[in-house]
Amino acid sequence: MVLLEIYADAQLKDGLVDRLLEDGFDDFYYIECHQYAATSLLLSEKEQVSGRKEYGIFKIFAPEATARTLAQKIYTHFGTEGLKIFIHLSISPITPSCAP
Repeated sequence: MVLLEIYADAQLKDGLVDRLLEDGFDDFYYIECHQYAATSLLLSEKEQVSGRKEYGIFKIFAPEATARTLAQKIYTHFGTEGLKIFIHLSISPITPSCAP
């Protein structure tokens, strides 16, 4: 089991959600966040004034081969602009102990 993290421009959110659901992923997380950058890297006037860009993080737990295949599909479909994908290896859930 690995953790696949997809950092994406907020404008890609709906397309990524559709892609994940079409590919059978129906248990994932989305967290709104911001990318902070030099104003020269930000496009809109709003982004340049605030110094940040609207972003989101998708978190998906999957077998490693599945995660790598999905990452490649996403890069192929959406390109690399506004996307960063990471795979964290050796993720293990912690189960609660029944002992007091």
